[in-house]
Amino acid sequence: MPAMSESELKVKIKSSPNGAYLFYGEESYLVKVYTDMLIKATVDDSFGDFNLHVFDCDDADLSDIYESVSAVPMMAESKCVVVKSYPVEEAQERDMKALEQMLEDNPPDNCLIFSYPAVQPKTSDANKLSKLFSKYGVSVKFEKKTVSDLVKIVEKGAKSRGKSFAPGAAKEFVENVGEDLNLLVNELEKVCAYSEGEIRRQDIDAVCIKSLEANVFYMVGDLVRGNFDKAFHTLSSLFEKREDEYKILGAVISQYADMYRAKAAFSAGKNISGITQAYSAYAGRDFRLTKALNPAKSMSFEKLSECISILSQADIQLKSTQNDKRSVLEQTFVKLARAAK
Repeated sequence: MPAMSESELKVKIKSSPNGAYLFYGEESYLVKVYTDMLIKATVDDSFGDFNLHVFDCDDADLSDIYESVSAVPMMAESKCVVVKSYPVEEAQERDMKALEQMLEDNPPDNCLIFSYPAVQPKTSDANKLSKLFSKYGVSVKFEKKTVSDLVKIVEKGAKSRGKSFAPGAAKEFVENVGEDLNLLVNELEKVCAYSEGEIRRQDIDAVCIKSLEANVFYMVGDLVRGNFDKAFHTLSSLFEKREDEYKILGAVISQYADMYRAKAAFSAGKNISGITQAYSAYAGRDFRLTKALNPAKSMSFEKLSECISILSQADIQLKSTQNDKRSVLEQTFVKLARAAK
């Protein structure tokens, strides 16, 4: 059976949930959601202690898992065995053979789930597992959602909570909170509880925590516009939140790279779609370039190149210096502010 899509998975869970499943991918939230959905579909709450077996592979081996898979359901029609984060990178050839035998022998009254809710296996290991599970059951890779997909998800989530987004506010919500579904769901709960009806942009600003990327976007915009006090205030707030210095610098570098690419396309008479075709990282996220274009227009290529050179030097210094990393970032922002004048 080929790798299954999310929509096909929903149909299977409703019709015939038992079987062997592999869940992995960048959308860890969906890995958790569908793992829980299968547990609910195959385990009677009255006998959950007997018919639900969860293994964290730090403290279990395949023989323990195989024993649970082979067991008969207790006072129920089915049972479920969940294996979290199986270390396939450490598996020997005999382990893979044992795993294949377990999948082949998986009884029809059992639901076996290999789930990766946190750390993902390497691409080669994931492909190896996917091929194996596709042969005997179901393999689903939860790809990272595009912004338009996430907007639809949060709009549906708001509706289920008796609220709705004002026009454009759902996209603003995603762009400010970030693209991690775990965070989006948490912040959606907050803004729905806060809003009295229609969720507006001021509601989002009032209660939602901005992602690092969103903070950096506004911070760089203030630098470019000459609002240096505001930019440095944002940087200080990131330090207070104990944001990782490497991640801050990485987000700033990404923002200036977006500005350079957007300006290059604009100067060449091209539209944003031309860049998204050339760079797969922008697929479904062209809003980054659209938003980067306005500040980029106010800077020359020479100034942008100077800023990127400053950031390149900061990256080297941050990774090699024994000095205070906060000081490195502060000095870098002073240089960027001077370059923006």
